[in-house]
Amino acid sequence: MQWPARQEFDRWAGRQQSWGVGLIAVSAALFLWLGYLLLLPFSVQDHHDEIACEAPVFYSSENTPYSQGAGKLCSTERDWPELLGIGFLAVPPAIAGAALFTSGSVRKRASAHVFRILEMQESEERARQKMARPKP
Repeated sequence: MQWPARQEFDRWAGRQQSWGVGLIAVSAALFLWLGYLLLLPFSVQDHHDEIACEAPVFYSSENTPYSQGAGKLCSTERDWPELLGIGFLAVPPAIAGAALFTSGSVRKRASAHVFRILEMQESEERARQKMARPKP
């Protein structure tokens, strides 16, 4: 009698968990992309030459042999506000995904607990009815 309700409740909790995992995956992909852009060196085309640039995290203007123009080309290719924007875009899906996954997990555990209690109560009721029957 409670099985359809339990299945629907579990199905809804499973959907919540799936959405949470999906949002966490989106956030992880954005963070990986940000890490790639921040930590790996890259190159920029300048007219006919290809200029090798350091990763933005490791770039320091005193240590690099780039000319002023090459340094500007490298810095405009991977601009800090754009990189920070990617980082800020990754945070909301991470928070929402964690919240959805957690609430789905809690729903499943609470559902299992409540239905287990209901099953125990039904079992006790059957035992009481068995004991209350007059013996022939």
